[in-house]
Amino acid sequence: MTKAEIRKEILAKRDSLTEDEISSKSRAIFEKLLCQDEYKEAENILIYASFGSEVRTDEIILDSLARGKNVYCPKVTDRKNGEMKFVKIMSLEDLSKGYFGIREPELNEDSVVFGDNVSDDACLCKALVVVPGVAFDRHLDRIGYSGGFYDRFLDKNESVNTIALAFDVQIVDYDIPREMHDKSLQIIITEEHVLV
Repeated sequence: MTKAEIRKEILAKRDSLTEDEISSKSRAIFEKLLCQDEYKEAENILIYASFGSEVRTDEIILDSLARGKNVYCPKVTDRKNGEMKFVKIMSLEDLSKGYFGIREPELNEDSVVFGDNVSDDACLCKALVVVPGVAFDRHLDRIGYSGGFYDRFLDKNESVNTIALAFDVQIVDYDIPREMHDKSLQIIITEEHVLV
């Protein structure tokens, strides 16, 4: 199957989950995430604001803020070239609907952007990127939403840790087709499993 065919099939499965299923499964995923050293030790959490039938991330954002971590959410800066920046937020209220109706932070001259003003790799080594996606395989490869935003970001920030959150229905039993620019993940967490 092509990436487009896989994307269509898995999105249909994910979209068929009820709101109650999404909430309960997201809670189980959140609890598994709390046990991961990559999360516990991270000083900087780079995380998307969940949208549609994605694994809910609001609870993770609130937990990270409560622990005193720096939380950054993606802001699309160049749709055509698939580029985004991670902007620091202080609360969920710092997010508003942006690209495709997805909640994003504002980006202005007062914004703190991840990776700006960093003199060494310490910031990157203490960072965890929570990567969204549509489909995942057991080799920790993913199919995203076809924009290439995360692959480009990870290509420029290779020292960060990566975790994807997904429902079991998003894990496929075959190898996802890979392209040169595709980045594998370190961990995938579902409501039932932690894949490493």
